[in-house]
Amino acid sequence: MRKKVGFIGCYSNDVILMLAKVLSCMGQKVLLWDRNKLRTLGVSVPKPEGVYPAQTRIEYDGILFTEQEYCTAEDCDIMLIDFGMEADRKEASGCTELILLTDMLLHHIRRLQREDIPRHSVKVCVIRDATEQLCKGEKEVTEFLKLFPNRREFFLAPDARDIKNRYVCETAHEYSIRKASPEMQETIYGIAELLCPEYTGKEMEKTVKKAERRAYR
Repeated sequence: MRKKVGFIGCYSNDVILMLAKVLSCMGQKVLLWDRNKLRTLGVSVPKPEGVYPAQTRIEYDGILFTEQEYCTAEDCDIMLIDFGMEADRKEASGCTELILLTDMLLHHIRRLQREDIPRHSVKVCVIRDATEQLCKGEKEVTEFLKLFPNRREFFLAPDARDIKNRYVCETAHEYSIRKASPEMQETIYGIAELLCPEYTGKEMEKTVKKAERRAYR
């Protein structure tokens, strides 16, 4: 396995699913591992009757998914782990990259500040329901971001397209990048470039657009 990526924070399931789709379109074998106590990621993955992701892996739309307590993925290229708001220190330390997601609510930001994680491993911070200009005016947000010296920042302003897309992920199990806002698409492709630097964001976008056009014919 080349990459083991941990997601810590809130409102991450649509980001993880769209990122998994991009990576899968680029020929990567992706495994999603739901370690969130609320199991929010699993809501967006349909389960075949009689198959339980807490006991085994399932595959949907070319992406593997599991909720097993213990998981190995040596046969995969990239593992994406959803920890929710609470990451196990040992598991988080075993990740090659960590990605933090939050909105501007101070109780979410302060909770992430208290997480016992290797801060040098945090490569991306995503602030949802916010703009870069708005965050610059909030001292607690800027101080939070400064904790992670290796970070790249993405800001996602509230957008009806992303809200609708999140519901479609959960109900129709369609992980559509083309229907996301431009800011969300920039975030997804920016993270994908970090994980697969052999491709540019433009190359990925072109490949995904072709795949999505074929799927909707």
